[in-house]
Amino acid sequence: MAINVKIPNMGKIRDLLTKIPTLKLNIWQAVLFIFVMSFALAMFLLLLQPLPFGYILRLARENNGLNLFLNWLPLFFPMLLLYFAGLGATSAATIIGALGIFLSVANRFKILIRNDPLMPWDLTMGSELLGIVGSFGMGIILSGVFLVVLYILAAIVATRVIKSHKLRPIIRCVGVSLCLIATFYSNRVFYNNPTINYHLAIAGNEFNQVNQFNSRGFMYSFLHALNTQRIEPPAGHDPAAILERIQMTDISGLDRFQDTQMPHIIMIMGEAFSDISLLPYFEFKDFDGQPLSNWVVLKDESIHGHIVVPAHGGGTADTEFDVLTGLNTRQFRGGTPFSFRMINDDSESFATILNSIGYRSEFVHPGFAWFYNRQNVYRWLGFERLVFIDEFEGLPTKGWYMNEFDTINRVIDMFEEHLLINPDIPYFHFCVTIQNHGPYIDKFLYDSNVNIPNFTSTLDFNDADINALSNYFYGMYDADKELGRLVEHLRVSDEPVVLVYFGDHLPSLGRGLYDIIMPDIHEPGSKEDLTRLFRTPFMIWFNDVALELYGIQHPIELVCGDEVMFFGATYLGAFILEILGVTNVSPFWDYVNEMRRLFPVMTETRSFAPGGYVSIDMSDEARAPLILYRSWSYFRLFEER
Repeated sequence: MAINVKIPNMGKIRDLLTKIPTLKLNIWQAVLFIFVMSFALAMFLLLLQPLPFGYILRLARENNGLNLFLNWLPLFFPMLLLYFAGLGATSAATIIGALGIFLSVANRFKILIRNDPLMPWDLTMGSELLGIVGSFGMGIILSGVFLVVLYILAAIVATRVIKSHKLRPIIRCVGVSLCLIATFYSNRVFYNNPTINYHLAIAGNEFNQVNQFNSRGFMYSFLHALNTQRIEPPAGHDPAAILERIQMTDISGLDRFQDTQMPHIIMIMGEAFSDISLLPYFEFKDFDGQPLSNWVVLKDESIHGHIVVPAHGGGTADTEFDVLTGLNTRQFRGGTPFSFRMINDDSESFATILNSIGYRSEFVHPGFAWFYNRQNVYRWLGFERLVFIDEFEGLPTKGWYMNEFDTINRVIDMFEEHLLINPDIPYFHFCVTIQNHGPYIDKFLYDSNVNIPNFTSTLDFNDADINALSNYFYGMYDADKELGRLVEHLRVSDEPVVLVYFGDHLPSLGRGLYDIIMPDIHEPGSKEDLTRLFRTPFMIWFNDVALELYGIQHPIELVCGDEVMFFGATYLGAFILEILGVTNVSPFWDYVNEMRRLFPVMTETRSFAPGGYVSIDMSDEARAPLILYRSWSYFRLFEER
């Protein structure tokens, strides 16, 4: 049976539209119309954010309406610009409205699905946005299509009903010029201004990126990020040279791991872990004479030294980034609030290299999953299981954070659980501790009997410094005690285990205190000067079964030559792979190990080769490996996909 489908007569529809009464706006009416429409749109976009409307009103009062103004302005000027450029006021409003709604809806769903706001560089990641859309149900997708069609129809009707008088060419030119000048000026004054950004009130935890976007408004936050977090290709960037290097590199190493037993790897990044207690200025009446008594013994059994970390007194995730990616945060300094922001898709890492030869990788951090966007980043870095603070519920805190004892317990439990479930699969575990996070004044006052002071010194400290140091040393004692307990557990294991332990940054104790215990006596711009406050200790320890697996008496036998154990955190992951024999698997990671020997220390302004040679004094030929490394790093983050 034939079914007749009646197609609407387009001529009749046009005739119907022509019969709709129209309203023509003069220039002042059009400007007023754009003002009203842009403000209404700004309010609607604020409502699209996953934040209760009551919070928006409260924040508007706290900010004296500044957040409303900053989210309205980027809609008003573009509408006005399009109007003076020749479009009607209605067309200008609907075009900018469509763009604003699209970005705000994308931001809303990215927050709801990924707990991560939409950032400028996300617009270059088409697969990421498609992945978000693909996670919607068919009902949501069809509803979205329906709303888009409805919006287009409404826009067509609106442009027929509300028209604008044509403007004279001179008025259009003046209007466009004034809009461009106002846009440029307002961008410099408002959206590229860290002071304004800092003083805008935030609902909830101020360090949560989602809270920042929701509270300040998406339009403002997006433009602020666009201004302050731009990353440009490095000088001499040459993708062709990188591809040529990749093709030349032998990556035939995967085959040899099929029948090779590999050790389990447990890596602990200790919060603010340092060896400043070993400075000769301190003597301790507690801690059996030294907060780091286990460390002092264990480092002699290990490969040990110092790494140069990206930041002082903070920036934990930047050290994680450097160690796990082989990239260098300092190269991108100023481009993002933290380097994990640059990871927004599956990325090659220390974990993925290990996974490619048969490992299983897991991560634990007794902090919030959203902080530094770890909940997403660690998935993209190849970790199969992530454990955060919610899985420590009911356990006691110490010094305001999850205690070290239960953190190391979780490391041990996850290791033993892996051996039980996957006895034939090598295991990589990465843990970031948190107990000894600052601030340190009175840190352990309410949950420990901290004797203040718990040290004597030949140096002259004020009462606040003595309080902070005493609490910090107490936290170091806890970390060292749990390190010793972990080592004793691994020492008697029948499985080969390699333990890597290192600090993320020096404790935040104040620059004045550091000028006392680590005085600035070095030549400005020297390696010692530029790394003075950025050195943290590391050790790589093998249990007896791992030593036997490699046929060695001491891990130092795996180090090539008499290399000095002082290099950037960028190199630590690659160094571990090299001493364990995991080479010829990744061209980039092999090159990172080459760079460790050529430029063991890289900073923002200059890099240092062995022997004290400085990159700025070198010939172009001598600097070529450094230029290639920086170019390759940019390529991996922004172009390789």
